[in-house]
Amino acid sequence: MQQAHGYAAVEDSQREVLRACLIGAAVGDALGLPYEGLSARRAQRWLRGRLRHRLLPGRGMVSDDTDHHVFVAQSLLAARGDVDAFRRELVRRLRLWLICLPAGIGSATLRGLLRAWLGLRHSGVRSAGNGPAMRSALLGCVFADDARARRAHVAASTSITHLDPRAFAGALAIAEIAAALVRGAWPQRPSADELAALLRTVSDDASWQDCVAQLHRCCCTAQPAQAWCEAPARRAGVGGYVLDSVPFAIAAWYQEFGDYAATVELCVRAGGDVDTHAAMAGALAALVVGVEGVPRDWREGLRDWPHGLPCLEVLARDLAAPEAAAAGFPPALLPRNLLFLGIVLAHGLRRLLPPY
Repeated sequence: MQQAHGYAAVEDSQREVLRACLIGAAVGDALGLPYEGLSARRAQRWLRGRLRHRLLPGRGMVSDDTDHHVFVAQSLLAARGDVDAFRRELVRRLRLWLICLPAGIGSATLRGLLRAWLGLRHSGVRSAGNGPAMRSALLGCVFADDARARRAHVAASTSITHLDPRAFAGALAIAEIAAALVRGAWPQRPSADELAALLRTVSDDASWQDCVAQLHRCCCTAQPAQAWCEAPARRAGVGGYVLDSVPFAIAAWYQEFGDYAATVELCVRAGGDVDTHAAMAGALAALVVGVEGVPRDWREGLRDWPHGLPCLEVLARDLAAPEAAAAGFPPALLPRNLLFLGIVLAHGLRRLLPPY
């Protein structure tokens, strides 16, 4: 009986970690989505008062950031620790997702999935985008105690759409920080030296090492995220280039360590690829504060289907259980995406109006 009770406690603890990662990312995604592509100046003008859901009146929907996290979770359930099976499952789900007409799909992801539809084993393209990084936090949580499996699964996920080593480095960086948080390595905010030491182990790529050095200097200041955005190329907004995007998300999480709301708002104010930054930083922030640290009205305001909060709760429960089976691909995603596309287009028309 003691063993059973102990196992249940471990399962409950793991489920809470997975809930935090999935829900923290999804809420950040939904809150950031209406600001996607805005300049930093205009995002701040749109952000009047407290940050809230505004894609629909008081309600939010998720984008590809959350879709990909869901597919990663389902693929993990189906693969049972086999990295090759995980890759096959993730490819299958992403291929089906593509024909459901997702809005705002990245160029590299689109090209990679078209190549996957042609049956190419090496479907990824040479791109240093942040697509793989947006789906890697969950891999860090699931394989927090297994560095080899963590790296292998991030590599498998990345290679489906991106072959550039910088894309892999960015994705692994998010997974490594998530894993450190799950292991309890950083109950308090780590020093800038500790954070940089971890990030240096991610890749030997020279551009990545230079990026880590820049981020380290920023994290030694009082406002790391703002310091990162001072580079001329990032002042108008932080885009999807992985060596701009991932360090910014890390800097936002680091600057507002222990405050989920402030972390996500910081991502929104920076403009650019806001939904992805808020999703990545939101996942890391929620791993620090737990699901209850995500404002309740933000959680309750997330109204989407089939990848809404009920789906994320089930995935967290199943990933923490030893014998749970993976769900199939939801056909409802196609009509949902058509509705979502209409909402996004209407929101785009609204952007033609002030404030500028």
